[in-house]
Amino acid sequence: MSKAGTKRVSRVAMSVAAVGVATTVAGVAATQPASISAPLADLAALIIVGSSTHPDGSGNEEFFNGMFDALPYNAGGDLAHVNFFTGPAGINQALQANAGDKRNAVLASGWGAANASLLLMQLQAQHDPVLAKTVFILDNNVARPDGGFGTRYPWFALIGVNPFPTPTDTAAAAVVDVGYQYDYNSNAPADVLNPVAAVNSLVAYLYRHLNQNELVLPVNTDGSPVTCGTADICGITDTGRVLACPDLQCGTVQADERITAYVTKRGNTTYVTYTSNGLPLTNLIRDVVPFGNVIADLTEPLLTEIVNSAYPNGNPIPADPSRYQPATPFSSLSQLAATAVKSGPTVATEPTTTSTPAIAADAKPTDAKPTDAKPTDAKPTDAKATVTEKTTDDEPKPLTNVVRDSEKAVPQSVGGDTTAPSQTDPVAAVDEPTDDEPAQSTTTSGEPNTNSGTGIEAGTS
Repeated sequence: MSKAGTKRVSRVAMSVAAVGVATTVAGVAATQPASISAPLADLAALIIVGSSTHPDGSGNEEFFNGMFDALPYNAGGDLAHVNFFTGPAGINQALQANAGDKRNAVLASGWGAANASLLLMQLQAQHDPVLAKTVFILDNNVARPDGGFGTRYPWFALIGVNPFPTPTDTAAAAVVDVGYQYDYNSNAPADVLNPVAAVNSLVAYLYRHLNQNELVLPVNTDGSPVTCGTADICGITDTGRVLACPDLQCGTVQADERITAYVTKRGNTTYVTYTSNGLPLTNLIRDVVPFGNVIADLTEPLLTEIVNSAYPNGNPIPADPSRYQPATPFSSLSQLAATAVKSGPTVATEPTTTSTPAIAADAKPTDAKPTDAKPTDAKPTDAKATVTEKTTDDEPKPLTNVVRDSEKAVPQSVGGDTTAPSQTDPVAAVDEPTDDEPAQSTTTSGEPNTNSGTGIEAGTS
């Protein structure tokens, strides 16, 4: 498609979303005229945007321990609240009123963050210079590329939800996109037909709702993230340690700590994803069901597998949150099947016995005494403990017709020579069992060596 065609499609899509927002605003104006007639914003550098469940946004300035409700954004009392029902237009009016300020911050949450995201796209298309002075903090962003329910389920555009993913690289001073594991607003399941995952997401939303005040946001007030060396993803533990987590594989995590958030940067957008301490669904079981801990302990592993199967690659925490991931119905089935194959029973195989070759006839064991036919520390084990490899044509063969009163009947002697040679005569091991060794200890060369590598040199057991 040509650039002109792409621009036309973008304008049409943005117009559709704007019409949806305008329809919502018009409906609210008919039922709640006071929310529209009230002043859109006071002149201030910190702009708080309301959400669908908390339209006026009062108190949201305390998010993240109030780190943005201070200089350079708020010199004291100069705070602007934008009503959710005014949509992107209300946010833009507040921004333009403070266009002369050195630095602005827009703090929005939920559906309000999706409205701020839509305005961000509009200002980017218009090359508006106010962007370069503005930091956007999009908490529990409904328009998050991977997980926001507005972008995951674009049919919500019919009721005015922004279906377009928040752009990653813009002219804004910085963008901070905050998501929460399993939360329906920012981490909705990709498989919309997985009922267990859907219920779990709603429970996660209820547990997280308006609890942001207590969170420590691992970014600076200018929107820049914490760093952890050259790794593209950092993990923050509940003890405050910052770990390098390339591809979500963190370094050593102590037994008494856990990863509470992952931080990564794409373009000029910093993505922060807070983790869940346990599965929200089983946390609810623990809190409200009799004997909940017992039930949750038994069901949590299975429920977690079912829930996670509804997310891309079976992982609710994306390694790249900037990648757009729309809904994928029925994906849970294939993901569960793949998990079952990986964790299925392993077929047992018989151990492979590798035999150690017999020592050559001219070898000189360091602990053998040439005048003694049997090692003093030998400890025979069983009838098949002493085994020799099948002899070859080049190796000496056992003498089977030796007269017992001849000179060769004496171990380690050859003919009339009474001095033992440096090599060990194989006859000694075969025909001369020790007092402690049963006479049946001699084995044929065709029997398998079940005690490989032992009993060959120094009578080791």
